[in-house]
Amino acid sequence: MYEDDDDRMDAAEQLARLDPRAGAEAFRAIAGDEGADEEQRIDAAEQLARLDQRAAAEAFRAIACDESVDDGLRASAAEQLARLNPRAAV
Repeated sequence: MYEDDDDRMDAAEQLARLDPRAGAEAFRAIAGDEGADEEQRIDAAEQLARLDQRAAAEAFRAIACDESVDDGLRASAAEQLARLNPRAAV
């Protein structure tokens, strides 16, 4: 359906402008997709934070705990999670 992760992000961004709830679901799907580019997952979680902070916290937590993700990106996800909810830090 999509050529690459950039196309998925573009589609999610357009969808979020038309329907924020549907856009949030699209960003949640990208952030949770372990097959997606790691940086795209972080970007999707960041976009998700503007639409649904609870879902973004779940996405950041999942990325921070995913041992297959680069340690620097895991740390970044943990930091962003702490900013959303200081009590939710991993």
